[in-house]
Amino acid sequence: MNIWPEIHHGGKRVPCAAAAGKKEEEMIDFSVNVTPLGIPENIRSAMEESLNRAGWYPDYSKERLKRALGAFHHLEPSHICMGNGAADVIYRTVFALKPKKALVLAPTFAEYAAALRCVDARIDYYRIDHADFQVKMDICEQIEADTEMVFLCNPNNPTGLLISKDIIEKVLKRCEAVGAWLVVDECFLEFIADGEKYSVIEDLLHHERLMIIKSFTKMFGIAGLRLGYLLCGKAGLAERIDRFGCDWNVNCVAEAAGLEALKSQDYIKKVIRYITKEREWLCRELTAMGFLTVHGAANYLLFKVPDGSRENLGKWLLKRGIMLRCCDDYENLDGTFYRIGMNRHEENRKLLEALKEWIK
Repeated sequence: MNIWPEIHHGGKRVPCAAAAGKKEEEMIDFSVNVTPLGIPENIRSAMEESLNRAGWYPDYSKERLKRALGAFHHLEPSHICMGNGAADVIYRTVFALKPKKALVLAPTFAEYAAALRCVDARIDYYRIDHADFQVKMDICEQIEADTEMVFLCNPNNPTGLLISKDIIEKVLKRCEAVGAWLVVDECFLEFIADGEKYSVIEDLLHHERLMIIKSFTKMFGIAGLRLGYLLCGKAGLAERIDRFGCDWNVNCVAEAAGLEALKSQDYIKKVIRYITKEREWLCRELTAMGFLTVHGAANYLLFKVPDGSRENLGKWLLKRGIMLRCCDDYENLDGTFYRIGMNRHEENRKLLEALKEWIK
């Protein structure tokens, strides 16, 4: 029996620790794309205070969060759908609109295709060229007359590369021409210093076919709480999508964290500075070791080990208490690709030391 779990999704700390014979807190986790700086103290305090309301049902309407987000993004609350993490709004959106045919990047975040399969949608893939891993203008050629939904992830996961706003706007124009919905996942734009230059939020109210996914989870380190949201260009669409899922999907602790997170812009700047420095250093070191490394802009890096490597890197690291995301379940990637979710400098240094030992 193979006791070594494949890390095809981030955060499998429990089975990985059991396989490695270690305590959960002893594992060094590079399989997730969450801030390495931990939960800010003001958010932690708000979470702890919210436990006084844990005996009540959470706010069914989620109005407090929607009003706060509306003020933050300059939108009416009616254009916002709250979710139990970004994945929740992905599934709600697909369940509500039931596209018969959709276009998805390859590689990209797996939950888009997983949700589409639940409604038996035909999935077409825009296969990204490994020469540069960039999404190019020719993606518009794959948006056909019967395409009903297109998913873009910006920056893309797992490459970390940004899609130019010009390309996204061309894709949007093509979607409107054929009557398709465009869903743009901007969950990782917060980790980029000039991320607002790539956002299409300012276009939202002018385009009814546009939707944007955002998340609190990654930037503020609250993966265990689950909190994401969807911004909709079309009036009434957010309410319609919200009905396609369980009620009370945002608990009182997540609500408190989200409200406080909107006041924490200084923390975001701190994380961006830290991530940028670590990413550039890691990219240089990985390249110097001979790994093909995709120089992304987010809080994660994609790299490739040599074909025919003697021992599976993921399992080799796991035996030493290090969790690394293998990308063999991504469309258009294989088991020689791995993604690093950046950690604190000391943990990042330990990973590089382990990689040097593996190479030897």
